[in-house]
Amino acid sequence: MLTSRRATSALRRCRTPLYASFSSSPDVPKNQNAPPAASEGPAKPKKILSVRASPAQNLRNALEALDEMIEEADRKVEKKYRPNMFAEFKQLNDTEGKVLEGSETLIEVGKAKSVPSLKVDTLDGKQVDVQNFVTNGKATLVLTAFKNYGLDMLPAWRDGFVAAFGDKQGKLDSRVQTVTLNVIEDWYMKLVSGSITRGLQEKTPKELHATTFAHFGRCDEFRTPMALDNSFVGYAHLVDGKGRIRWMYVADE
Repeated sequence: MLTSRRATSALRRCRTPLYASFSSSPDVPKNQNAPPAASEGPAKPKKILSVRASPAQNLRNALEALDEMIEEADRKVEKKYRPNMFAEFKQLNDTEGKVLEGSETLIEVGKAKSVPSLKVDTLDGKQVDVQNFVTNGKATLVLTAFKNYGLDMLPAWRDGFVAAFGDKQGKLDSRVQTVTLNVIEDWYMKLVSGSITRGLQEKTPKELHATTFAHFGRCDEFRTPMALDNSFVGYAHLVDGKGRIRWMYVADE
């Protein structure tokens, strides 16, 4: 119950801005058409070499400038997910499961990444694309797990979402929805995919089968923009009606 209350509290902080802007937010920030700020002129390049400095000092300046250029280039390159189970397990232990600190505010529209395409099977036997599912005008809580450890973390967040955005009878507002994504990446698990799906069906209430998904196989291109960097924990994302990721949290115990 402690986790469920914490989830409810975290999600309620997002409720007002969610209702105010999720489905109606423009694709660009409102101030995009504002007149540009007065230019202060071209930035002066940093002076690296000087005839007055010693050769050793000039070398140090050049190396420092090179380091800055490399750091700037690294910041601009999107870090793609690469599996490393040892490092992920170590991170899980070192952080006691708290591998990510959730923000107290929504990500701005202009800075929000979109949910990428991923073909999945629903527990009621249909094939859908996650991207299409979250761009239907409703705000969506996307819950994701790769292993049973993370899967066990998700119900508390689903319950917290219902408490934050539902009525006293537990019925969700018509403007919001939840989906649960189970990713099974080990190639040999495809051989027993039927058994795994049946196990998920037994574990999941029937009314959630249409919004509970299973994907068998690697999905690195999906992981990267979703920041699903640790396979052991569960993840909670709030996605607006146009499929933009506006908030995320690790669904810790």
